[in-house]
Amino acid sequence: MKQLILENKTMIYMKNPFANIKIISRICGFVLIMMLSLAVTSQSDYELLRDAMLGETPIADDLKELCEDIGGRITGSKANKASVNWAFSKLNATGLKTWKDGFEMPVLWLPQTTKSRLFGPGAKTPILVSKYGTERGIYSSKIVGVGTGTEEEFESKSEVIKDRFVIVETELCLDINGLFAEYAHAAKVEELAYKHGAKGIIFMSSRPKGLLYRFITSRGTSAIIPQFIMAREDARFIMDEIARGQHMEITITVNSQKGGSFQSQNVIAEIPGTKYPDEVIVIGAHLDSWAMGQGANDNGCNVSMMIDIARQIKALNIQPDRTIRFALWNGEEQGYFGSWDYTKENLETLDNHIMALSVDIGSGGITGFFTNGRQELMGIVDKVLEPVSEYGPFTQLNIPIVGTDNFDFMLQGVPNLVANHKPFNYGLNYHASTDTYDKVDIESLKQNAAIVAVLTLGFANLDPEEAAVLKRQTREEVQDVFDKSNLEFTMRMFNVWEPWINGERGIK
Repeated sequence: MKQLILENKTMIYMKNPFANIKIISRICGFVLIMMLSLAVTSQSDYELLRDAMLGETPIADDLKELCEDIGGRITGSKANKASVNWAFSKLNATGLKTWKDGFEMPVLWLPQTTKSRLFGPGAKTPILVSKYGTERGIYSSKIVGVGTGTEEEFESKSEVIKDRFVIVETELCLDINGLFAEYAHAAKVEELAYKHGAKGIIFMSSRPKGLLYRFITSRGTSAIIPQFIMAREDARFIMDEIARGQHMEITITVNSQKGGSFQSQNVIAEIPGTKYPDEVIVIGAHLDSWAMGQGANDNGCNVSMMIDIARQIKALNIQPDRTIRFALWNGEEQGYFGSWDYTKENLETLDNHIMALSVDIGSGGITGFFTNGRQELMGIVDKVLEPVSEYGPFTQLNIPIVGTDNFDFMLQGVPNLVANHKPFNYGLNYHASTDTYDKVDIESLKQNAAIVAVLTLGFANLDPEEAAVLKRQTREEVQDVFDKSNLEFTMRMFNVWEPWINGERGIK
C-alpha cells in the first residue's frame, strides 16, 4: 500500500509540474525559516541575557546583605572573612564550579580608633583618622603649616620641619578626577616630608562637613612616618591659627592592629567554554573595602553584579564558546594583591587569557571602557556592545589605568579593560563612612550589569580570527605602553613602579 501511494504521488508530480513547484517552494520556505530560526537563536543569547539582567533579579538584595549584614570589610578582618564565605555561598548556589583561591597578604593592618587633642588658642579635639599602615602609639608634636605642600613651601620651612608634624591644605574633591589629583598630590607631599625629616603628616580632608576617608600611602606597606586625614574644618582652623603666628601642638592616640603576613582568599567561579575551553575571559570586582563605610559603591555594587551575571548565564543555560571566569578579588585596596596572585598562579596559561575586565568605579552609568594601551581592543569593544547600544553612546579610551585589578593583567601583557562610569555619588563618598547602600543607583547598576554581561559573552564568542589579534604582549611592548603614557609617576604613586622595574611584578 505504501508503495502504491508513493507511486501515485510520483505520478501526480510527473503529471502536474505546478504542484511540484508549489511543494518545492514550501520545502524551501521551511528550510529558510529553519535557517532564520537558527540565526535568531545564535543572536538571541545576547538579548536573552540583556533582558534577564534588566528584569527582576536578586542583585539589590545581594548588595543589601553585603553592605548591611557584613559591612565594611578590610582584608584580614572578621567582616572580610565573612564576605568571602558569603560570596562563595552566592556563587556556589548558581550551580557553577566555585572555589576559594588562597594567597598571602604581606602585612596585616586593621584600624581601630584615632583620637586627638590640640594645644594652643581655642584648643579643641580635631576629628581625624589614620592612613593605612600607621602604627599603634601616641604621637605628640608641634604642627608646621606648609600650605599646599609644594617643594618651595617645604624648602622655605626646612629648618623647622624636622621631627615635627606638617599640616597640608588640599583641594576640595567632589568627583573621580579630584580623587586621582588627590592621590598624586599626597604622593608628592609624602616624598617631600620624608626628604625633610618630618615626624608625620596631617592632610586636610578633601571632603566637606567633617567627612573622613582612608587610602593607602605611596609607600604602601613600607610607610614609616604616621599619616592622618583631618576634618576639613578642623584643619582649616589650625592652618589659620598658624598663619596668625600661633604655636599649635597636637597629641594623637592611635589604636590599630598590625602584624606580619597572613592568608586571604579570592572567590572564583567559572562557566567552561564549549568550543575553546582553554581560552579564558576573566571578569572581576574587588570584594574587600575599607572599614569606615559599607563598601557599597566601592565596590559592593559590582560584586553583586558579578554574582548576578554568573547566575543569569547559568539559569539561561547559555553555552559560551570560551571559558568565562568570575573573580571576586581580595586585598585590592592595599595593592591589588589578590589579582596579582592570580596572575602568578596562572602564569603558564596567561597566553590563553583573551581578556580581563575590572569593574570598580561605582554604580554610575557605564560610558565606555578603558582599553589600557591596547588599540586593537577599541573596535572589538564597539562591536560586542552593539546589542546594548541603546544604553550608550559608549566611548572607549585607550588610556592605561593604574589603581584596580586590571593592573597585573596589564603588567603581564594580557588584553584588559576597565569600565568607565558616570561619577554618580562616587567621588564624595569614596572610601568614606558615607559609602553606604543608599548611595547606590540600583537601576543604573542593573543597566551596567546588562552591559557588562553582553560584553563578556561577546568576548567569549569572538570568532577565532577576531580573537587572534588579542595576543599577549612582551615586556618590551608593555613598557612601550607605559613610556608613551608617561605612567611612571602614577605607578610610583601607587607603589608599583619599583616592583615592575625589578621584575617582582609583571611579565619577564
